[in-house]
Amino acid sequence: MKKIKLPTNVIISIVIMLGFGATALFSYLSSQQLFYADVEAVSELTSENIFVNINNLMDRPMNISLTMANDTFLRDFMLTEAKDELHHKNIATLQDYLASYRQKYNFDSVFFVSTKTGYYYHYANGIDRTLTPDNPENDWYYEFLKDPSECALNVDNDEAKDNTITIFVNCKLLDDQGNILGVVGVGMETPYVQHFLSENEEKYGVQAFLIDAHGKVQLSSTATGFENVNLFDQEIYSSMQDAILKNTEGAEQRWYHSREVDGHVVSQYIPNLNWYLVVEKNITEFKERMTVQLGFGLLFSVIVLAVVISIVSAVNRRNKKMLVSLAQMDQLTGIRNRNSYEQQMAEYSARLSSLPGFGIGIFDLNNLKRVNDLYGHQAGDACIKRFSALLCTTFKSCPVFRIGGDEFALVLLNMTEAELERSLRVLREKLEAERVGEFAISAAFGYAFYDRAHPQDWNEIFKTADDNMYANKAASKRQQDGS
Repeated sequence: MKKIKLPTNVIISIVIMLGFGATALFSYLSSQQLFYADVEAVSELTSENIFVNINNLMDRPMNISLTMANDTFLRDFMLTEAKDELHHKNIATLQDYLASYRQKYNFDSVFFVSTKTGYYYHYANGIDRTLTPDNPENDWYYEFLKDPSECALNVDNDEAKDNTITIFVNCKLLDDQGNILGVVGVGMETPYVQHFLSENEEKYGVQAFLIDAHGKVQLSSTATGFENVNLFDQEIYSSMQDAILKNTEGAEQRWYHSREVDGHVVSQYIPNLNWYLVVEKNITEFKERMTVQLGFGLLFSVIVLAVVISIVSAVNRRNKKMLVSLAQMDQLTGIRNRNSYEQQMAEYSARLSSLPGFGIGIFDLNNLKRVNDLYGHQAGDACIKRFSALLCTTFKSCPVFRIGGDEFALVLLNMTEAELERSLRVLREKLEAERVGEFAISAAFGYAFYDRAHPQDWNEIFKTADDNMYANKAASKRQQDGS
């Protein structure tokens, strides 16, 4: 019996060790795969967050610069300069004009350059200096004159303000024949944008860069265009240059691998700025940790391995749930968000003609901005949450989505127009008792149903519903004004 028992124990031990090793290896590969998926999701969300915020941040200076470039005041001033009638009073008037924009919109710099004289007019200094082609500091100006673009951005030192590194938005002032009379622009100092990038880098463990069409880093948490750093000089980006610069449609993801480093890159073109956003996540440290963990894991017992796998699985499930929740749910109201709405519409679009009934309703809260201004955003949030709750309880059988700050979408399934109108009356009755300060909670509403006689896609149905909502809002406003 003893001769039989020993080989059996060995075989059992070998089987256990093989099972343990296979389990440890499987855990390693499984965790790596889940981690890759998490990295892709987090990188994409981070990139989208930076993209939206940078766009919003730069929209205002871009629009103001365009407004100034189309202002008849500057054209009239250039006529005065062209006739050599420029006096101290004229310069002071232009200086006041530039200063008024700077004060009203809180820019760090507002300037105007005349192509006739090369004068650099500054909001604080009047004629600050004269630009000449032989000065390298003025290359931005002469390069922009040759650029066919109406507006352009550049990051440079502000010579009129202690050489502070500044983001300039430059626009051309043209006469009626399209000749360039001058360049007008506004500037914002870079620390605010760099701080925003730094916060996202620390929060998500990534690096973010804003580069121009040549790969020059215009803004990052540590560098600006003034330092003349080219992203594609780095080894991991050199092979991606064509792929990044040729992609002007949406976000694009790619992995990179080498003996020294591994990571993930998301790139996205920002049309308004003519820049590219590049977000990079380095996973080298993680891969090294996983390899060491696998080696040590082979030394532990099956029980320890089971505990480790359970912990890793729990963490990954939690992270995955958080990512899914973040991507699909609106954090304020708890209902589904715009991403979820668009995914749902994509599913419906393939079978619109086979659905027994399909429509879209759009709600837009009234007076939300005034509530925010008078009572604060907490009151506005409370208004949104209360309206969302009433909408869900009234339309229990319809999917409800928050697709914007104060905009909600309702998918009308198996519901007739008469049933919809009854539910709307119920909703209005519920809203009659709801107030925030002096404002009653109310919303404009529009809807549209799929017409089998004239088939449309869901985007056309949405647009019709949206147009009807705005018509309802306008009618309500006319009624209030009339009363």
